[in-house]
Amino acid sequence: MRTITLLRHADTISREEYRLNNKKDKNDIFRPLSKLGKAQSKHIAHLAMQHLHFDVIFCSPAKRTQQTLKPLRKYVRSDSIILCDEILPDCGLKGYMNLIEKKSFQKAQNPLIVGHQPDLKSFATYLCPSFRALVPKGVLMRFILHSGNNGLEGQGIIDFILPPFILEDFKNKE
Repeated sequence: MRTITLLRHADTISREEYRLNNKKDKNDIFRPLSKLGKAQSKHIAHLAMQHLHFDVIFCSPAKRTQQTLKPLRKYVRSDSIILCDEILPDCGLKGYMNLIEKKSFQKAQNPLIVGHQPDLKSFATYLCPSFRALVPKGVLMRFILHSGNNGLEGQGIIDFILPPFILEDFKNKE
């Protein structure tokens, strides 16, 4: 069974706060997680460590996606993490189409993609046309793929969608 798991980066400081407090570089790619986002990323890592397996992780090089991934790095091989310029913020569906053409993606049975809105939702809808869920910061979604040879379009079935408050709840119950 092949799966694709999508993770939207965790909560960030606002664009306005970032621009006001950062005199050096106001480029949005450097905008960090908020305190809430750092806690969310720990909850995500806790769930993933206990219940999920990823053979490769594709991550946007934006600071907030890398910070979201940071707690999970303790549980995965460092050579299984690939920073992908293809999925920078506002790459559109085209960026994800470029990613899925990579050999490393095509060989992966259980990849995790850490990215941004609205591009993640576009890709989720590409995988599963009936996908209509909201994609809040810190949401974890997994799709099971049909074994079709016609590419990935329409081949996904939603396995789960876990919003960040559920992940927090999960950690508190463990």
